[in-house]
Amino acid sequence: MKKHYAGVITGDIVGSTDMSEPTRQACLAALKRCFEDFAASNTSSHASETVGEIYRGDAFQLYTNTPERVFDMAMTIRIALKSIDGSADARLSLSVAPATQRELPVRMANNSDAFILSGRRLDTMKSQRLAFTADEIDFASDVNLVVSLLDDHITQLTTKMAVALSVWMKNPTAQHTVLAQKLGITRSAFTRIINRAHYARIEETSKWYADRLSRYQCATEG
Repeated sequence: MKKHYAGVITGDIVGSTDMSEPTRQACLAALKRCFEDFAASNTSSHASETVGEIYRGDAFQLYTNTPERVFDMAMTIRIALKSIDGSADARLSLSVAPATQRELPVRMANNSDAFILSGRRLDTMKSQRLAFTADEIDFASDVNLVVSLLDDHITQLTTKMAVALSVWMKNPTAQHTVLAQKLGITRSAFTRIINRAHYARIEETSKWYADRLSRYQCATEG
């Protein structure tokens, strides 16, 4: 039987109780926009499904049956929050695990492996902002090591860097001149900002993750 894989992100906004109310509301609104954009990018031809839910004030969970999108979704969420305020951020616990078709959920409440792994990993996160787990040890170890190296970099982004990265992530193939115009700055200024933000590292990590996930899926189906 062909296995079906689910990707889950369980997270919460860091220090939300210490934020000003306008900043907290802006962060929640940014999360909702991210979830809406993710859902809007679902493709009926591939029966893809992505749904997100905010609960308990500042906690949230995202489910997708296209786990190759999990890393990019996590980057989008963190960069969206840091675009509001450089100190705004979220703890994100990513997981990928196989599930039978019957177990693939439509809403959040679920006891399948991907949900359990993601929730348990979040409970162990302290200073970390990004972590990954899976039902296969080598796959989980490889991805967690790589994302942990990227974690500190994302944490240190300034608001200006995050805003520029957000524009680039929505239009990764567009010329920098076009992207710079969206921010009302020169091309050279835009290029300088995203270079300082190491956008190429994010892009390379995204491609590496997709390749590693593909090898994991092939191995478990073989």
